[in-house]
Amino acid sequence: MPRNLYDCTATELATQPVEHLPHDTPPSDAAAWLDTNGYDAAPVYRGDDPVGFVHIDDITTDTNGDALNDHLTPLTIDHLISGDAAFTTVLSALIETPFYFLGGHNNVSGILTRADLNTAPARIYLFDRITYLEEHLRELILSEAPDWKDTPITRDELEAIEDRHADAQAANVALDEIHYAQFSTLATVVTSVEACWQTCGFTTKGAADTALHEITDLRNDVAHANLLVENTESNEFLSSGRTTENLYTTLETIHDVLTNLQNAGYDPGTTSESPV
Repeated sequence: MPRNLYDCTATELATQPVEHLPHDTPPSDAAAWLDTNGYDAAPVYRGDDPVGFVHIDDITTDTNGDALNDHLTPLTIDHLISGDAAFTTVLSALIETPFYFLGGHNNVSGILTRADLNTAPARIYLFDRITYLEEHLRELILSEAPDWKDTPITRDELEAIEDRHADAQAANVALDEIHYAQFSTLATVVTSVEACWQTCGFTTKGAADTALHEITDLRNDVAHANLLVENTESNEFLSSGRTTENLYTTLETIHDVLTNLQNAGYDPGTTSESPV
C-alpha cells in the first residue's frame, strides 16, 4: 500500500499568535509599528473584538488623523482562510492575495502570508512529495530503462552512484544501483528515454526536461534550506525568482506525474525492494 504522506494545513503554516493594534492608535504610530516589526498587515481591535485590519500600504508615518477607523479594511470572508485548509488550497489562495487571517473564537488566531511558505512545515510537505516521486521514478526506470547507465549521465555521476552502492553492499543493505542516483540523475534518465517521459504524462521530451528541471531546482532548495518562494511581491510571468504561482505549478506537476505513474502500475509501495 502507498505510504502515508505528511499533510500540512494553514494552521501549521500561519504565524501565531497575532499581535493587533487598538482601534484608537494614531495612524502614524501604527505605520511605524508595522515597519519596525516587519509586518505588512495587522488586525485592529476595539476592546476584545476584531473590527478590521490595516495594511502598511494604506497608512504612512505622515498619515493624519487621530485613529485608524478611516484606514480600516473590514475583516470579511475574502480575507479569511480556514485553519484546516490543505497546503494546495493555501498555495492557490496566496496566488491571488498575499495574506489571509485565520479566525478563532471571536478573535484572529493567525496570519498567513506568502513568506510563510518558506517555513519548516512547507519544506517537510514538499520534501515528502518529491521523495515519493523519486521512489516512483526509480521503479519506472528499472522497468522501462534497464540500460539507464547508457543514457547521458556523466562519468562523475556514475562513479558517485557506484561508490554509494559499494558502501551499501559492504553494510549488507544494498538495493539496485538506481536507488543511489540523485534526483537530477533520475531526471536525466527519464528525459532521455521516450517510454519513461511518456509514462510520466509528458507529450514531448522538451516538456519533460523543463518540468523535471523545475522539480530538481525545488528539490535542491528544499534540501538546502534555500528560499522556496523568492518573490513574495508578484506572481507576474516575468517576475524574478520563484513566485507562489511557480511553486503551485511545480507542485501540480509533481502530483500529476505521481498520478500517471501510479495509474501505469509503478507504485513503490507494492514492491519489496523499494525503500519505505
